[in-house]
Amino acid sequence: MLIASSLLLILSTISSLFVDQTQIIQQLINRNAGKTVTIPPGTYIVRTIDVPKQTQLIIGSKTILKGAPGSQSLPILNLATGVQIRGTGLIDGNRSVRRKGMGIRIFDAQGIKITGIRIRNVAEQGIQIAGCTNVTLTNVQVNGCGAKGNDQFQGINFVTSKNVRVTGCRIANAQHGIQWWGDDTNGWCEDFRITGNQIQNVDGGGIWGNKGRRITVATNTVKTCGDVGVDFEHSVDCSATNNIVSDCKNYGLATFHSSERITFTNNKVYQGVKYGHGIGLIGDGTSKNISFTGGIITTKGATACGLLTVGTNVASIITVKGIRITTEGKSGIPIRIIDNNQFRLTNNLITSIIGSTGISLEGSSNSLVEGNTIVHRGTDTSKKGDRGGIFVYFRSPEYPAQGNKIMRNTIQGFTTGINDECWGNVNSNNVFEQNTTPNIVHRASNGTWGGKVIQNQTRARVMAPVEIKQ
Repeated sequence: MLIASSLLLILSTISSLFVDQTQIIQQLINRNAGKTVTIPPGTYIVRTIDVPKQTQLIIGSKTILKGAPGSQSLPILNLATGVQIRGTGLIDGNRSVRRKGMGIRIFDAQGIKITGIRIRNVAEQGIQIAGCTNVTLTNVQVNGCGAKGNDQFQGINFVTSKNVRVTGCRIANAQHGIQWWGDDTNGWCEDFRITGNQIQNVDGGGIWGNKGRRITVATNTVKTCGDVGVDFEHSVDCSATNNIVSDCKNYGLATFHSSERITFTNNKVYQGVKYGHGIGLIGDGTSKNISFTGGIITTKGATACGLLTVGTNVASIITVKGIRITTEGKSGIPIRIIDNNQFRLTNNLITSIIGSTGISLEGSSNSLVEGNTIVHRGTDTSKKGDRGGIFVYFRSPEYPAQGNKIMRNTIQGFTTGINDECWGNVNSNNVFEQNTTPNIVHRASNGTWGGKVIQNQTRARVMAPVEIKQ
């Protein structure tokens, strides 16, 4: 390791002075370009430091690089290909006087590794990475991004990058936590592993992005987000596994805008009384082949659902399997599907504490609801024929809620067990078979109904009563 003694002497002399020390730090690094260089302990006021290719930069725990006053969108550290940074030193954006700029910027580079660095109080992104490949961020801390007049201030932001690992990082008080952003012109973000990170107190999304391919989001903790916890938009072949998400304003887990082949497995979502839904399927275009398997969804908001679709034909070929879903709000529904088709809801444990609906297929056709246990834990004060443990509702001729198979479910505690509210077309062609339910209610016209009731029974193992609602 080469460190010029004269430069070290100068640094030790000026480190406590409130003067611009960019030049002397840059000289130290340039003289050791491509080698290992350590910045001595002290606080250094700098504009932008360029770290040359293949340089290993060590920033120890007693070293602070503090942004000099300025109004240009420039980083404190600018990294070239092959750079490695390690240590627990601090990059202080000094955003009260440096009104623009990032902590670290990496552009069109490869083979970057950053370990242990702390970043705080930056006006824009904590780390901005664009057009890069083979980037590894480990145990990085980012706290406090954003200043008046700046429209982007993510904790860690990736643009059109590939082969990325983000592990053990902590991000708080930013616009978004970890974001990827691809596009059709410059390329999608591909082959990310975002694991074991902690995100909290962000204005928008915890871990989310647009046009990603093969993005893995696993074992992260995300809490208190102004929008969503974990979200895939225009993304394909991605997964979210074993994450813990809590207190997100809109949705804990979500897909938007024609995402495909996204798997959510064994995630836990807890939404407090001031927060939103557990799962959201939303946006322009149709998201397809999305699966939610295992895990827990709990919502406490007055209108918060466990799973909710928002918009017409935004989701199709959706699997929800083996999840414990509980809603505690008065109008909360564990699973509410509106004007979207081809859902497979199987072997879930559905619990409503107050609301009078367990699973609601509103305009949803050609769906399968099988093997679920649907329980009302409180007192269902609704009238018979109003909603129900499984509620199938004609919405329109375009979304008639027809051709559904409701099979082998167990329904307890609801005034209405199963309700085929086919008021717009009694030829619903819905099949209700081998369910355990207190009753089945359906519409009819002049005694005619197009659905089928086959071998349903009550908990007392007698034939479930069927009632016609004219």
